[in-house]
Amino acid sequence: MAGLTKEQKIAKALLEKAVELSGLKAEEFNQLSAEEQAAYTTKAQEALDAEALNKADASKKPVDEVVDNSHLITVIKGGETLDVHPTALADHKRMGWKEA
Repeated sequence: MAGLTKEQKIAKALLEKAVELSGLKAEEFNQLSAEEQAAYTTKAQEALDAEALNKADASKKPVDEVVDNSHLITVIKGGETLDVHPTALADHKRMGWKEA
């Protein structure tokens, strides 16, 4: 048997959130009027959207965060420059790079 489609998963999550927000059991929620269910469903959609937005924001790197590369060493070869990690300096020197 195949799993649920994306749309079915979304609808199921929305219903579960609406039931959760109502404070009722699923059977009791199903006995509510269509208007009452719609009101809880709207609140549930807003809550799910907010959760998704918070999750997306939490995974983003802050824009003003600056990466500290002060530990890197600048090397030069043939007019090109590179910033290399100290552990890679010896390898670069063997390949003809020189510290700038």
